[in-house]
Amino acid sequence: MTAPAPMSLDEALGREVPDRLFLLTLTFLFLPGLLFLGGWAQLWVSLLAGGAGAAAVALAPGWRGPWPLRSRTTLLCLLAGLVWAGAAGPAHWLYATADWQVRDAVLRDLAVYAWPVAYDEEVIWLLRAPLGYFLPAAAVGRLVGFEGAQVALWLWTGAALGLLLMMLTCLARRLGVSALMLGLVFVFFGGLDFLPNVVLDWRFGTGPFAAWGRGGEWWNRAFQYPGHVTSMLWAPNHTLPAWLCALMLLRHGRTAGFAVALGPLLASAAFWSPVATAGAAALAIPAVLLAGRWREAVASPANWLAVGFFVPLGLYLVAGAGRVPHGFLFAMREDGWYRWPIFLAVEVLPWAIPAWALLRGRILLGATALLCIVPLYVFGPGNEAASRGSQAALAILAVAGGAALLQAPPGGWRNFLRGVAAIAFAGSLMEASLLIEHEPWEASERCTVLEAARQSVFRDTTDWSHYIAPWPDPTLERWMQVPHPRPLPERSIPCWPGGTV
Repeated sequence: MTAPAPMSLDEALGREVPDRLFLLTLTFLFLPGLLFLGGWAQLWVSLLAGGAGAAAVALAPGWRGPWPLRSRTTLLCLLAGLVWAGAAGPAHWLYATADWQVRDAVLRDLAVYAWPVAYDEEVIWLLRAPLGYFLPAAAVGRLVGFEGAQVALWLWTGAALGLLLMMLTCLARRLGVSALMLGLVFVFFGGLDFLPNVVLDWRFGTGPFAAWGRGGEWWNRAFQYPGHVTSMLWAPNHTLPAWLCALMLLRHGRTAGFAVALGPLLASAAFWSPVATAGAAALAIPAVLLAGRWREAVASPANWLAVGFFVPLGLYLVAGAGRVPHGFLFAMREDGWYRWPIFLAVEVLPWAIPAWALLRGRILLGATALLCIVPLYVFGPGNEAASRGSQAALAILAVAGGAALLQAPPGGWRNFLRGVAAIAFAGSLMEASLLIEHEPWEASERCTVLEAARQSVFRDTTDWSHYIAPWPDPTLERWMQVPHPRPLPERSIPCWPGGTV
């Protein structure tokens, strides 16, 4: 008896016509950019660019499509998303990781100060960061205060995760696997970081399980592919747009409807996280071309309107970005030649090889190829080109790896994938142990982004230039409202007098 032929992901996925879930997710990603134009841009730019974006979304497919899930399933996904978001840090009900020291300050300044937000500290600094994750909650905070903004950010995060779980449920149905099991694989997906952490901690004399209560996916020291638990604890603002784009690609990527709405999708997501969206675009654009949908994409009015919507957003995002450290890996690190292959052997190949053996598919091949080459370019103080630009590809690998695990026939590949999943789960537990071993701490209601950065635990190791840009800036002052900077106090005040991380 011959073995069954590998399942083709290209046949199983990417063929669903855009529906109301697609349209709702697109609108969800689009809303922050519209808020930005209304609060930061001059009126004529708000009307032109905002109108172009609204028209692009209005022309997107899905308005007459069905809702793909039953009401009960939809409600369960939303509730599960809110529970998941409660552990991610925005409301500080559980321990929040150290990155929230500055992220809280971004939310606080957006909720308290006039837009555009700027600071007077001998020179004028403009708050210049991807604000898509924060702006809707900050708009609520302008009405009800900073604590209300924190609750709103939890709800906003939970809504995003609810949409994600709804799409995972749709994908599970197409793949013929349990939605619950695929969801669990996705939530706890990650590489085999547990193994190098055990070895390194043992060699340093701290014991094999020293990562408990500390976490540890930075073992390579040159780049990081965060597991999904790590991504949500440390960087939901970058993770969520990449995940949503990736799952939209898996559901609809081969259809004409996806091609005609690709522009507004990528333009909207880029305001959340340009680097993460670049990784999603590197997968979505070739998928549209390989599906033979390039004519629909080029002829789509929505895609051309999205360009007009994105122009002011893009100018804002790149202002002062030349100060961010960047360069090719081998030019910046002499040890890159051996750290790179070891990294891939731990983070990518244990999932990709068995998934390819059992499933096949160009989308899996593209995601794996991108994960192999992304580390070759370094960008940002923590090498965000790798940690952020990989998020969409990792989401696709998580779905493919989960489907392979759940569909594998008895034998070698199933046993191998079970071992990989068990080690990845152990690593995720190590990262989640932060929530157990550390007490919650209150977000600062008194410190600006600049002051929080000075007092952050990363103050001596991180260049925070990716959060600010000098004002005036010739690329911004022609179309942006004139900021009214808030003078900063001459003497620093403790941001977290009750303690923090």
